[in-house]
Amino acid sequence: MKNKKTLLLMLALAVSVTVFAGGCDKLKKEPQTEKVTEAPTEKPTEAPTEKPTEAPTEKPTEAPTEPPTESETQPKVLTPAEEKAQETQFDQIRIMYAKDDVNVREQPDTSTQDNIFYSYYQGDQLTVVGETPNWYVVDVDDYEVNGYMSKQFVSDTKVDPKTEEEREQVIAQELEGTTTPSDSGDAPSDTVAANTSSGTSADTAAADARYGVQSYAESYPVYATTGANLRAEPAQDSEIIKTVPSGSQLTAIGYTDKWYKVDMDGTIGYVNMNLFSTEPQQ
Repeated sequence: MKNKKTLLLMLALAVSVTVFAGGCDKLKKEPQTEKVTEAPTEKPTEAPTEKPTEAPTEKPTEAPTEPPTESETQPKVLTPAEEKAQETQFDQIRIMYAKDDVNVREQPDTSTQDNIFYSYYQGDQLTVVGETPNWYVVDVDDYEVNGYMSKQFVSDTKVDPKTEEEREQVIAQELEGTTTPSDSGDAPSDTVAANTSSGTSADTAAADARYGVQSYAESYPVYATTGANLRAEPAQDSEIIKTVPSGSQLTAIGYTDKWYKVDMDGTIGYVNMNLFSTEPQQ
């Protein structure tokens, strides 16, 4: 009996030990499963996404587009020396046309009338051999040096000449004092008519000395190829003393490099050589 009780006690103790051991295993395993799976999932996903995407997109696209456009539209005014310093010659000559009655000058300079040595009428064909920023360089027949004509009065395309009515209107305006020479395209003064006092040989002696006028050994006739002016001196801005109609015959008695000294029915004066021919007009 005693042995039976002892055996039962030992069995009960063994069961208790087994139950206790199983409970301890559960207690050890449960706390480890939670700490690994939670907590580190939220914080790294937010905050760094907004600030770098804004602000740098607008400023570089504006401002540099406007200021350069204004100065480019303003015309550049250059001195004759600056114009000539930028002169270039064309590889091939260009045929162009006078857009108005225009003077040809020895220099790209409109501050004086003394450098005018030739003129073209509206529609005349030009032989252009070079350019500066504001002038074309033209080859003028029978002259060793080239001349300058303002670009704004030269056309790439053919231009119709002025009608007789238009030329008469120009003459009338100058007689009334309503025209203003502008030489970007001033009308050649020798095409404008006016009537004033008569000249004599005595009156022209001072002009001959001043301009170096030479006398011909023998006088000969010259003919106006268009309407012209008889002037008191061989200069483009000199006083007009008489009108010379187209086709008129005058007697050449002297000359400078650009002007004839002529006798027109007893009146002595000077006419532009470019407007006269030694052959009668048909």
